Amino acid sequence: MNTVERKWGAIVGIEDRVERVLKKLKLNKFYPFPFARSGFWQTIYGSQWPILKPSKPDFFHHLVLPDGDILVMAENRPKRWKTGSRIMLLIHGLSGSHESVYMQRMCRRMQKKGYMVLRLNLRFSGPGRGLSRKPYHCGVSDDARFVLEWIKKQYPDSPVTQIGFSLGGNLTLKMAGEDGSRPSGNLDSIVAVSAPVDLARAAELFGQNPFLQKIFVRTLKRDLDLMKKLYPNTPYLDIAHNISIREFYEQHTAPMHGFKDAMDYYRKCSSIHFIPEIKVPALILSSHDDPIADPARLHNVHHSDNVDILLTDKGGHVGFLGFGTEYNEVRWSDQAIARWLEDTMAI
Repeated sequence: MNTVERKWGAIVGIEDRVERVLKKLKLNKFYPFPFARSGFWQTIYGSQWPILKPSKPDFFHHLVLPDGDILVMAENRPKRWKTGSRIMLLIHGLSGSHESVYMQRMCRRMQKKGYMVLRLNLRFSGPGRGLSRKPYHCGVSDDARFVLEWIKKQYPDSPVTQIGFSLGGNLTLKMAGEDGSRPSGNLDSIVAVSAPVDLARAAELFGQNPFLQKIFVRTLKRDLDLMKKLYPNTPYLDIAHNISIREFYEQHTAPMHGFKDAMDYYRKCSSIHFIPEIKVPALILSSHDDPIADPARLHNVHHSDNVDILLTDKGGHVGFLGFGTEYNEVRWSDQAIARWLEDTMAI
């Protein structure tokens, strides 16, 4: 294990694999804009930075899960897309939806490349609010698996790349590790951006960021209140407004989904335990100044050559606002993903 050396760009270490990935992709190291040097401001600006939006979805698919809950998925299909061509499945993070900035941005980029893009709204998210009795959480890999099998039935000859952001990234890594050499549906590659691979550590970081924690807890509480109103016979607990993320998981998420407690939930759903079993080509992209998802444990996790890890010193949580390899790139992460996909598809 090499000693970690901090620079403005990628973290040198983890067996020098970061440097090799950058070289393979002909990608410059990440340099943040001067006004967004901290992880906090990368996160805030990154979630608000104006974007060119994709065209409106061509369809909204309503997928009925085995327990009766409904997932809503937005489809953007380029005119030149043909049956058998690649499909991109995008999965949002905590409190997100198909309309999250990063989801719209990636949809537009992939649609311009000619891929069909499916943006999944997890349970009770986006247009699916009110259509589920249970909320999503960081480990609902069975829901993603169900979607992949649905895609295979609809488009049996189309390979699928799954791109997950934040919570969606953790879910993606967990599912791919669980499936190992037998990936679900036609999945043949994955990308995880700012994934909280260690959920216990993520809860700890939330506790150190009262502003961010308040925002997310408010959203979780809002969804829970609506669920209680729509499904009064479902045994939801009364949750105080001023609790922490960890307390929310302890009092609601864990018992609601059959976990003993928050630590049991963290242990069983943290993707760090599943990364060694990932067999499909995978890209894991994260930043060391992420105020929510600490990637430190990625330095020591065992992973095979099919898994590429890109760690940067700056970038925040799904931020990465800075100077790219090309003059018109302000989202280094998006450029990295696009180049990695091009390289992977060429194999």
